Amino acid sequence: MSRHVTFMTIDDAAHYSPQERAAIVAAYPAHEREARARGIPVLGSGRIFPVAEALIACEPFRLPRYWPRLGALDFGWDHPSAAVELAWDTEADIVYVSKSCRASQQTPAMQTLTLKPWGEWLPWAWPRDGRRETLEGAGVALARQYSAHGLNMLSRHAQFPDGSVSVEAGLMEMLDRMQSGRFKVFSTLAPWFEEFRLYHRKDGQVVKLRDDLMAATRYRKLALAYVSGSGALPTTANGIWLMFDRAGDKGADGAGAGDFTGPAASVADNIVTFNGTTGKAGKDSGIKASDLIAGPASAVADNIATFNGTTGKLAKDSGVAVSSLAPKANPTFTGTPAAPTAAPGTNTTQIATTGFVKAAIDVVLGGVSAAFDTLAEIAAAMMQKAADNLGLTAGFTSVVVDDGTKSTGTYTPAPTGGNYRKITVNGAFTLAAPSTSNSYNMTIDITNGASAGAITFLGFVAGHPKGDAYVTTNAAKFKLHISKTDAGVTAVLEAL
Repeated sequence: MSRHVTFMTIDDAAHYSPQERAAIVAAYPAHEREARARGIPVLGSGRIFPVAEALIACEPFRLPRYWPRLGALDFGWDHPSAAVELAWDTEADIVYVSKSCRASQQTPAMQTLTLKPWGEWLPWAWPRDGRRETLEGAGVALARQYSAHGLNMLSRHAQFPDGSVSVEAGLMEMLDRMQSGRFKVFSTLAPWFEEFRLYHRKDGQVVKLRDDLMAATRYRKLALAYVSGSGALPTTANGIWLMFDRAGDKGADGAGAGDFTGPAASVADNIVTFNGTTGKAGKDSGIKASDLIAGPASAVADNIATFNGTTGKLAKDSGVAVSSLAPKANPTFTGTPAAPTAAPGTNTTQIATTGFVKAAIDVVLGGVSAAFDTLAEIAAAMMQKAADNLGLTAGFTSVVVDDGTKSTGTYTPAPTGGNYRKITVNGAFTLAAPSTSNSYNMTIDITNGASAGAITFLGFVAGHPKGDAYVTTNAAKFKLHISKTDAGVTAVLEAL
């Protein structure tokens, strides 16, 4: 049965903001912060590297080609084999761990398949136990097995200049670099940080459990000492030949993995542009640098550039932001935009201006006086028909409005929507006199249903409605004529 430990730190608690996480960590006692915030326990007699991860972690970046690089291996079988790639910023004297790999029960052939893509030129440091013979290798030293499969192994195991391989000396050198800011690890190397958190001593001795990547990283110091003589850049030409004497980690020129290549010939001062999509081959663009326009000394971001003068070679800031312009699709205009006015009668997708709309309405009105050029004015004139008999002489008709079934409550008819209305009676209810303002006449058709009940009339002039008596006989029909004037509301009920 195998076990796997997954570490989650406070940085994985995405529901907290960075400021909230920092405040939570700051609230812990200093000696408890690593354990509480990052799950780093206090093991044995103490961690080997009591350094905050934030001091050594850095975001991945592209390594400059001129930095010396080195691979380091820690051999294993049941306990994992481990490998790291290290780069040395010789100007700032900072060592970076840029890659890591860890796997159990893998032969040199399998591991080499994983490591060769890091760069076949990459020199590899290896530990002293690489000289031991193994059954799988049929008596061939482990280091030679890796070399036979194409890994560029150093000629001898990692060691200090005096030939020693002191574990403590290597660990102290790593700790010194960590504490002085000269040792960095790409933050994406989660397995490396897992071992870093658990790397500890017990009874004064280094606990050799899940320390494979740590051991491989430690060999970096020994190998640099071997390669350069002292761990610093030498002055001799071949002092670090293992770093630079190879062809480099490039492929075929111009094919996307090697050096940038240009055309066989070109015109002087012409601009170079990419030839194809590899990003590694260039061509003569045919455009001279002198043909390009010159811009202003400064400009506002996202403003549109316009020509400055008539030479066609100078540009200036127009003062107009791209965001202030309306897009071609679904534009939103401001101010008072103008457009050409279409000819009367145009029926296309052309924009209709206010001038076009006014002309179309004038055609509909046909020269009618200003007193009747709106629907409101026409409706008002119809209401005033009794006062102005000259307004409408041909009369008008109305569509009956169905006010539905009345069986309870109070029904107050109104002329709104039409003066001719109808209802069905299926219970007892109150019919109130209409209260809509002005004077008018209304007619209501009444049809009894099977459950017709008594109608109580309310608000009419005393003694109204006059005419026939209302009865509740099923299917009986009546007409109720209502007249509202300033004198009051009267009604006449007519049995049909």
